[in-house]
Amino acid sequence: MQRIKTQTVVTLLMVLVFYTGACTHTTNSATTASTSAKSQVAPEAANDKYSQEIAKLNQLVTKKPKSPATKETHLKLARLYSDYQNNNRNYQKALEHLQTYIRLDNGTIDGDTLNWLASLEEIGRLLKEVDAQNRRIGQIKKKLEQSQKETSALTRTNRKLRREEISLRDKTRRLEESNMKLQKTIEMLKELDQRLEEKRRNFNSKR
Repeated sequence: MQRIKTQTVVTLLMVLVFYTGACTHTTNSATTASTSAKSQVAPEAANDKYSQEIAKLNQLVTKKPKSPATKETHLKLARLYSDYQNNNRNYQKALEHLQTYIRLDNGTIDGDTLNWLASLEEIGRLLKEVDAQNRRIGQIKKKLEQSQKETSALTRTNRKLRREEISLRDKTRRLEESNMKLQKTIEMLKELDQRLEEKRRNFNSKR
């Protein structure tokens, strides 16, 4: 749990670094106008605008992959995919487009862009690690549920066995009591037989 909290903090810091770096690629006037326009648009409408713009730029990249404008299109896509106001942010897509932009750029990449790249790479790594953790948690939950089912089944079986044991003990007790009565009856019959035998002897001796 502590590890996940630490990863979350690191992720937030990386997002902050990325956003700071991304902002340097736009002019102050463009940033001010964009912020003002977004603040006046409802979240749903703004997000729909992101989706439409991303779809349009992706079409341009697909139709004209070797166009000189394609490089800047990849940069715009990287910004749109990772914009903090985009509810459908996709850092993996942002990283892919930024990497493509860097490959297409023949000039020297500035430090801010490299910082942005490093941030997206770290975010991608952390997201993969979180996904792996979630998969492990899911597997553990399944094992726990299976264990609980097995425990419940064993509990029911144990209850049944206890009831059978009680029933068998009761039957054994009754049989033992019956056996004792039979033994007493046998002893009485033996004594009676002995007495009858003595009487027969006495009777025969008198004759």
